[in-house]
Amino acid sequence: MATKNIRIVGYLPPQYHSKLREYMKEQSITESTALVKIIKQFFDGTLSANVPEVTSLQDDAVASLEADMARIKHRLMVLEEEVALIKQRRGGKSQTYPFPRSPVKLLPQTEEQLSTRLGVMPSEIQSAVEKGEDYFKDWSKRRDPALRVWQKRGNLFHPLSD
Repeated sequence: MATKNIRIVGYLPPQYHSKLREYMKEQSITESTALVKIIKQFFDGTLSANVPEVTSLQDDAVASLEADMARIKHRLMVLEEEVALIKQRRGGKSQTYPFPRSPVKLLPQTEEQLSTRLGVMPSEIQSAVEKGEDYFKDWSKRRDPALRVWQKRGNLFHPLSD
């Protein structure tokens, strides 16, 4: 089924389309007007006997539509419950960014902790420290996942602020 400017608006099986054409000739109306009348009569419950082919469609079509509506209502109910749960978890706040607003403050670390963070052996850290403070800062920045610079102070390694 298409409009006058050839826009597809729906599908009607050929046997029902011919019945629709007969009904249009009897009523002297256009196809879209005929469909609107039939649909309005169907929903008003005043479908006339002039359209017997529509009543034969009614059982299958109505059952299919009712099943579709039940599925849609169920999906809508599930979505509404999910939205309500999300709102409860947020506590009414509109939080768009789920991560902390301030950066995590890194604490000083032992040689073993730093070696785990950098993904190297503790002996590699010791040899980098022996090459000098500037070398160690550059070396640690290249290996740190967050590109942080580390500095040795006493027995601990401290992250330097940017």
